[in-house]
Amino acid sequence: MRFLAFFLLCFSFCLPLAHALELRVALGVQDLVPNAAGKPGETGGLVAFNEDLAREICRRMNAHCRFSYGIFASILPDVEAHRADLGFGNFLRTPERERRVDFSDSIWRSSSRLLATAATARRYADHPEGEMTLDKLRGVRVAVIADTQQAIYLRSVAAEQQLSLVEAKTMADTLRLLRDGKADFSLLTMLSAFVMLSRETPGAFEFVGPAIAERDLGGTVHIALTKGNAALRPAVNRAIAAMRADGTWLRIVRRHFPFNLD
Repeated sequence: MRFLAFFLLCFSFCLPLAHALELRVALGVQDLVPNAAGKPGETGGLVAFNEDLAREICRRMNAHCRFSYGIFASILPDVEAHRADLGFGNFLRTPERERRVDFSDSIWRSSSRLLATAATARRYADHPEGEMTLDKLRGVRVAVIADTQQAIYLRSVAAEQQLSLVEAKTMADTLRLLRDGKADFSLLTMLSAFVMLSRETPGAFEFVGPAIAERDLGGTVHIALTKGNAALRPAVNRAIAAMRADGTWLRIVRRHFPFNLD
């Protein structure tokens, strides 16, 4: 009887554990053009940071992780449909998204900011009402990545502010729209834009106005997790907490950025 009880206990716990050792991780990229390593998107920056973070989380969970890469708009649907277990797309936690997926504890903080070519920024530098801000935009074309919080907010004020929205698939596409004169401004996640601009010709683009964290355009960023897996979220959160406690999280941040992300 004692052996049978041990066998049943092992059978109950070992199967979920074995399943948890295989995790599918979806990583959001800024562009779909293959880089030198043959992966979609750019090397380095936020994508490399997210990948290092994901690999360390997998290591601490003793999990074998398989990575896939896609644009921001594909990550949440993949996690929701259980095509991926973890999704890294710089997600802010919102009630609508929480109905679709679970979220980890915070991994960093985000804000949004307007971006324009240097010529457009100079043209709006002497705005009659002072520094150009998101509220003062009137009658301009704004490029935005589809299915982001930035797109949701701009759609809510487009009619009132007479804005023409130009939706794009990736951040790289929004820069092309600005460069080609098909949009006047873009509204982007500030850290992601900072990384993209580091690869552009210096002075080609400029941030316009202050960083914006209110109106759901900023806040804490989380990993998207599949619903229905009761063991996944606490395991991921334990890994994040341990990384912060022993300094690993900060070392990964400093490997990729010259500033803190909190």
